[in-house]
Amino acid sequence: MHTQAICFGCVCLVLILIILARVKNYLWTRTLELPYPPGPKPLPVIGNLKDLPRKDEVAVYSKWAAQYGDLVHISVFGKHIVFVNSFQVANELFEKRSSNYSDRNKLHMINDLMGWDWSFGHMPYGERWRRHRKLFHRQFQPSVVNSFFPIHIRETHALLKRLLDTPDDMINHLRHNAASTIMKVTYGIDVAPRDDYYINIAERALDGMAKAASPGAFLVDLVPILKYIPQWVPGAGFQRLAWEWKKVTHEMRDAPFQAARSAMSNGVASPSFVSNLLAEVEPDPGFNQQIETIRNCAGLAYAAGAESTVSALSAFVLAMVIYPQVQRKAQEELDRVVGTSRLPGFEDRDSLPYIDAIVKEVLRWNPVAPLGLPHMATQDDEYNGFFIPAGTTVIGNTWTMLHDPRIFDRPEVFDPERYLSNLSLGSEKLPPSGNRLESLADPVNAAFGYGRRICPGRFMADAQLWICIASILAVFDVRPGMDEDGKPVRVQARFDTGMISHPLPFRHSITPRSNHSRGLITESILCHGLSV
Repeated sequence: MHTQAICFGCVCLVLILIILARVKNYLWTRTLELPYPPGPKPLPVIGNLKDLPRKDEVAVYSKWAAQYGDLVHISVFGKHIVFVNSFQVANELFEKRSSNYSDRNKLHMINDLMGWDWSFGHMPYGERWRRHRKLFHRQFQPSVVNSFFPIHIRETHALLKRLLDTPDDMINHLRHNAASTIMKVTYGIDVAPRDDYYINIAERALDGMAKAASPGAFLVDLVPILKYIPQWVPGAGFQRLAWEWKKVTHEMRDAPFQAARSAMSNGVASPSFVSNLLAEVEPDPGFNQQIETIRNCAGLAYAAGAESTVSALSAFVLAMVIYPQVQRKAQEELDRVVGTSRLPGFEDRDSLPYIDAIVKEVLRWNPVAPLGLPHMATQDDEYNGFFIPAGTTVIGNTWTMLHDPRIFDRPEVFDPERYLSNLSLGSEKLPPSGNRLESLADPVNAAFGYGRRICPGRFMADAQLWICIASILAVFDVRPGMDEDGKPVRVQARFDTGMISHPLPFRHSITPRSNHSRGLITESILCHGLSV
């Protein structure tokens, strides 16, 4: 009886707060006499709760964009959500009004309950966020990223050997490549060939965040008072989930950082993000804050890079299966520029524009984060006659923007040549390498986020994608898998949804282009002293 009374009291209090919020919002908008942006009609009290998709989010939000326009508004329990569906509006809000659209909403499930408040990707806009962002950028800006190229090369060649030995295990090989590269760059740690402790912990933590990040996934994000309900109360299963996820989240952040510090203390640390920064820390009153900031930034480097790299590279393999003509053109360019006596290197990049174009098209065709991380309006705003209240969640609908037929001809088609024509996108050809990914006029940048919240690790991600794609195409042919009758399987471009989008499982075949290609892979492994 006591438990039932507590539950009934909580429900009553929640309903009262929701009704008060709805009345306040109604009176406020009546005073302003400005409409919200168009969107699905809300129901009393719950708003558009029933309209929030539980699956196929990308399809639903794209349908809303087609029906309502470049700015779509919904509300859930009095909380406002706005979807930005065009590059023009994204530029107006996230770039030109960045001071008002760079904040984050209070993420009650992810930050308060799951323990992700240390991640500056989720931090509110302010001094603490700027301190983390500045430190992260110092180590991952283009001039510094170049120093990590040898690690990219080494881990890419190890990936080639794994694909040569067991091509059917492609996804696991891509996961190992992404994790081993990031762990080496960030912590100087060499991961185990199989069943690595650090990778396993990180994947459990990231799986939890992915489940919690979808809008409306947990009611506590819409009704914050629920976060105070104890785990033992019936219906509080989200609390028990959050408690489990919090343990692995902190372990993912702390365990590799402590290993890197121990390696430094023992004089056996290799150059890495952590060792480079720890070497600069001064024993002053701000010592503990510096250590905490380095630890947090290192943890985010893994969290942000691992799954996104796997998503992009698996989408690349899928594209090569479906579009063999793209693969042929890429291999012709590689053979002409690099030749067949060595594997490609970063020094070849400016001479391989078609490979660059493939990287850009991979990011456009299946954007890693279809909805990115939501921004928040800090103050009330008006755009194009519509009212956007302070506290509104503002979501860049990246997938819809990167499939906008007004910008991209036949957006569903994987076509790298759209970046090689002066006519495509109404802009010039690919920018020179020194300005790669920097031009605001390049819509594909939306794949890395918007405004002041754009991904600071994009230069590292770009380098890893490029060297992996160039190297795989140099030595392998990627084709559809075969059915029971020995005929090629018809493969379609299908993707799952969520915070990170991956291709759904598909049949593929990865074989060496020649015996000479096989020899190049073996030779590269010997040169690096690798055993995989």
